[in-house]
Amino acid sequence: MLYALPTFPYIATFGAYTAAYTATPVPKLQKRLSDSVARTLPPPPDAYEIHWCKDTPGFGVRVTPAGAKAWIMERRVQGKTLRRSLGKAAGRGAVSAEAARKLMVVRNGELERGKDELVDRRQQASLQKRDVTLEVAVREYVEAKRRAKDGLPLKSRTKADYLAMVVGGLTTSTGRPRVNGELYAIASRQLSRIEGDDVRRLYAQLLKRGQRRATYAMQLLRAVLKWHGVNVPSDPLGKEVAGRDRIVLPATTGKPNPIPVECLGAWWRAACEAGRNGNRGDAQSADYLRFILLTGVRAGESAGNEHVHGITVGDVDLVGGRIQLRDTKNRKDHVLHLSKQALTIVAEHALGKVATEKLFTTKDPGKTLDLICAAAGVDHRSLHEVRKTFASVAEDLVSSYTLKKMINHSDASDVTGSHYVGKSETQLRKGWQMVADYIGELAATK
Repeated sequence: MLYALPTFPYIATFGAYTAAYTATPVPKLQKRLSDSVARTLPPPPDAYEIHWCKDTPGFGVRVTPAGAKAWIMERRVQGKTLRRSLGKAAGRGAVSAEAARKLMVVRNGELERGKDELVDRRQQASLQKRDVTLEVAVREYVEAKRRAKDGLPLKSRTKADYLAMVVGGLTTSTGRPRVNGELYAIASRQLSRIEGDDVRRLYAQLLKRGQRRATYAMQLLRAVLKWHGVNVPSDPLGKEVAGRDRIVLPATTGKPNPIPVECLGAWWRAACEAGRNGNRGDAQSADYLRFILLTGVRAGESAGNEHVHGITVGDVDLVGGRIQLRDTKNRKDHVLHLSKQALTIVAEHALGKVATEKLFTTKDPGKTLDLICAAAGVDHRSLHEVRKTFASVAEDLVSSYTLKKMINHSDASDVTGSHYVGKSETQLRKGWQMVADYIGELAATK
């Protein structure tokens, strides 16, 4: 009994063997495929033939014109037909038909779970041709990686964060020694020599430095290995290992921790007085902090650093009362429509400066922030928590989509917000003004 393959040219892959041929009828045996049956199969005159077993679906033997014979299996996985070699059927190193059948059961289970030995072998062979260290792999990833949704490269700040993880013995700008990067312990290891136990030990060590950085490092390691096509044996970051042996990275959870509303008026008064009239602190830093509270802008995107553009005087439109933020965290430009209070601060700091100068030149606003918080009876807050305070205040005053536009948050999965809801400049400016007026009212009430 014969069955015919399609009549168009077909590419079939069997183990490391690949051949192109025009499909011809493929023999299907009338009996069970055994060692003796396989040995009696004659070689075909030109292209190879596959003889399929009558009793075991998907099990066969491939015979070439040169007389070479190999056990093969065939099955469909996710709509694709896969054929894989199960060993020689004749000659030195041959395996029995029953041994090949048992191996077929194992291979079927692996394919069902998404593991493919052929793909793994090819990846390892490719890796061995060009086996680099993890440090080199991270550097290549940083330079060549592109975001899937828009094809843009990683931002400079992200690149710096990733590269710092594979470097050791650095010092801060003030000369203080810093700890080694999170991945430095295995940075000199070749990718092919990284094993699951190495990842487990590293993760356990990093947990001593904090869950957040440990998670961040593991996420980068996983991304780099995947990008280079490396499968770590018994990888605890992969889904192939048993759940008990897997490293489950916790989901990122936010901690808003805004300045309490009952202390916000006192905080604003302290910020207005910091560095002035004999009060401790730096006046420029205090103005910068007030600007963040009034606009909700990210600290890095406003002051800038070696990786972020920051606001220059040329980005400021005093007449229109707006500021253009360039290439923000979500890779889009963002416009701040300034309240009257924020515009007053901006105009004071833009006075006498040329277009290329930074609007804010504060060096260490954290110290002034601590002084302001202490004067207002507030526990320590970070610059990012000042931004979160803006968001918490605005959430009570404007719609959720207006708030998202104001703090420059985007969510590709939110079809309504991304494609249907638009916010005019008038609506956004009104939102910023409402926040500023609310804070002013709190400050006026002692």
